[in-house]
Amino acid sequence: MTRHAQKDAELKTALKGVQRVCVQWPRFGPYHLARLRAFHRAFEPLGIELIGLETAAQSDLYEWRVESGQTSFRREQVFTDRRYESITPREMHDALVSRLDELQPDIVAIHTYSLPDSRACLAWCKKNRKASIVMTDSKADDAPRSTLKEWLKSELISSYDAAFLAGQPQQAYFEQLKYPKEAISLGYNAVDNAYFAEAYFADASRFKDANSLPGLGSEEPFMLASNRFLKRKNLSNLLSAYRIYRGITALPFRLIMLGDGVLKEELEKQVDQEGIEGVIFAGFRQIEELPVYYDRASFFVHPSRVDTWALVVNEAMAAGLPVLVCTGAGCHKDLVEPGVNGFTFGPDDIEGLAGQMKRLSEDEAFARQAGEASKIIVARWDLDRCAEGLLDAAAIAWRRKGRRMNVVSHFMIGMLRRSPSSTAFHSVES
Repeated sequence: MTRHAQKDAELKTALKGVQRVCVQWPRFGPYHLARLRAFHRAFEPLGIELIGLETAAQSDLYEWRVESGQTSFRREQVFTDRRYESITPREMHDALVSRLDELQPDIVAIHTYSLPDSRACLAWCKKNRKASIVMTDSKADDAPRSTLKEWLKSELISSYDAAFLAGQPQQAYFEQLKYPKEAISLGYNAVDNAYFAEAYFADASRFKDANSLPGLGSEEPFMLASNRFLKRKNLSNLLSAYRIYRGITALPFRLIMLGDGVLKEELEKQVDQEGIEGVIFAGFRQIEELPVYYDRASFFVHPSRVDTWALVVNEAMAAGLPVLVCTGAGCHKDLVEPGVNGFTFGPDDIEGLAGQMKRLSEDEAFARQAGEASKIIVARWDLDRCAEGLLDAAAIAWRRKGRRMNVVSHFMIGMLRRSPSSTAFHSVES
């Protein structure tokens, strides 16, 4: 028996009796759909139905267009005509519970623990003695932590039967919250590596008008950044580092910034007032436009002071780019090997970042080797690894199902259900 066949046999035994697994997120974007397709491929040979449960059709968080095409998995949407943020916690709770009553999954994989739809899913699992998995990329340094709130959080997450987490910092945080190590699996955060590595070349006709995209009409080399324009993304320091960089190199690369948000005007003003040349604000781009930016970029820089993971780094590495990643990004310990596929820097180390920009723009041999290393490293964090992680979490949760919810968690869910805000227990700026 091959190792793969042996693993399948073990999973069939571990998941005996499981007919239906439900994976819940507030809203499906490209990242979620890619993972759901991978989950479906992993569960189908085991005879297990995969259901994607989407709370709302739209949200204020991301500008992804609504994806309404056919899917290989069963897709269920609870609020078809509402924005996530317009739905009260009570409405969300009642609607999610009602839909789960209809679907009757054996295992529910639940996005985070801090939102009303996630808490509704957990409450349903506990009431119906079904298995529950928390999926999250939260880590200890995402926000200031209070002793009381951390204790409450530890009580809440203890009710989940398994934890499917992103990487090392996330596992360390859950262990800090007294969650059992043996109930944790990793690999939650992944993108479709092949898409970002091959899409531009596989269908060049789709990119025939690429030169009309902002910043791509010139053949001058550029570094790339992609973010929502929020304070925690640390973009002002990125611009300051870029200004220094332009003063210490003879042939500076341009800086193309993908994204949009509340700080756009402030950032444009900084560029204007400080006379920073070479910056192009290219706006928010949908997923089909991203591969051409990655293909033409020389390297990728991610300055975020606080990011639970930063999937844009996965994308850039899959496309074969060297990366400069701030230590505030949750992916930096798992995805960046300093001196191998790029470098890390502190959120306020502006001069250090400028020096790293200089190194990658002037040392062509190192940049080329670093880009190849990026592809090798991120290959270990692909959709197959993600699906295997969920399978492992499902086996753990199925084994541990039936545990009662503790009194503290029950009280918290009841209280937060009455809150007017869907983010009352959410710590990270969104």
